[in-house]
Amino acid sequence: MSNPAFFSRERQFSLGEILACADARADARVDLSIPISGAAPLDEADVGDLAYADRFSSGASLETTRATACFVELRDAHRVPDGVIALIADDPARAFARALARLYPAAVRPESLFAAVGVNPGASVHPEARLEPGVIVDPGVVIGPRAEIGAGTIIAAGVAIGPDVRIGRDCSIGAQAAITHALIGNRVIVDPGARVGQAGRALQEFEPRQRQDERAKAPQIGRVIIQDNVEIGANSTIDRGGLRDTVIGEGALLGALVQISGEAAIGRYCIIEAKASIGAGARLGDFVSIGPQAGLSAHARVGSGAWIAARSGVVSDDSEGG
Repeated sequence: MSNPAFFSRERQFSLGEILACADARADARVDLSIPISGAAPLDEADVGDLAYADRFSSGASLETTRATACFVELRDAHRVPDGVIALIADDPARAFARALARLYPAAVRPESLFAAVGVNPGASVHPEARLEPGVIVDPGVVIGPRAEIGAGTIIAAGVAIGPDVRIGRDCSIGAQAAITHALIGNRVIVDPGARVGQAGRALQEFEPRQRQDERAKAPQIGRVIIQDNVEIGANSTIDRGGLRDTVIGEGALLGALVQISGEAAIGRYCIIEAKASIGAGARLGDFVSIGPQAGLSAHARVGSGAWIAARSGVVSDDSEGG
């Protein structure tokens, strides 16, 4: 069996180019023309590779790494072995991520699974849909009437996009995702299998002790608003609101299998990790971090900057920065 490289480098970069994009620094005597050909973990790195060390790294791995260069904090520079160039950064992991994006730009966002250009003949695009130039549409995609999709957006195989949906520019919609009743900004990534805009279940639909034939289905007439630079993990769900919109703020990151109920409002740059659940009408401030499998009850309030630990439950208001 062959061993394919799923992500190839754009080209070879010099150490000086890596330092410039990563906002890091090295000793003034270092030769900035040294070539960087790849990236690897500390214990697997070899000549030509970049690596990084942070507070989670093993000290032994740093002291024995064979990487050409390694991002470290200033306090750890003395532990870098002879022959390895210490790249000083305030946040080595962040600096490494920036360098990695430069080395492997194709890994920054999902690409067409079919290596397609333009609209594939196997897609079903309604004649009333509007696609700007440069949109890529894979086989098996269904795009409904009056949907609008911005330039540079990639729609992967099997995606369903409902009527009147708006998707901005330079977005990536992963395979088998379904999007209805939604307005999506620019540079949004929706991973495979995600569901956006479905009705969900409104709180006012029924009381728990009512029989099925007594339950009145409440129509969900709200929308989902997803602002710029949001990432939505695989198989996550974001319900549309009943009357109010469900809103995902700019720069928010949602892990896999996250569930956002209708009328919830997620602030800017929040991080919601895998399998967390946000109840209907809940409100999160900006820069909130929610750990895996945590849950917020309906209408809970979480202040800006708060941290919610893994498997925690929030049933009432949390103070700012709690």
